[in-house]
Amino acid sequence: MNWKTATHVLKFPIAIGDKTIAAITLREPDLEALEIIDDLGIEAGKAVKVRHLRGLIEALGDAPSEAVGKLHRSDLAALGELLAPLLETEAEGAS
Repeated sequence: MNWKTATHVLKFPIAIGDKTIAAITLREPDLEALEIIDDLGIEAGKAVKVRHLRGLIEALGDAPSEAVGKLHRSDLAALGELLAPLLETEAEGAS
């Protein structure tokens, strides 16, 4: 299966134990991720909160939750910008 993905190289890498996370790759959502996203409480027309972004990154990213919690705000903002295209449906992307 060819998932659309987007990778962000962290400006501020995260050390977790003896491992350093230098990039986070996000992928378009599968069913499990869509269920998690539904439970985040994101409302159309309302501002997305930090906890929403964290939930989206955890659902779609390849980094452990512990690392996501340590993201620098500039990396959080950059990942937030990468999320929208991954969440578009094919119909939305075609319009």
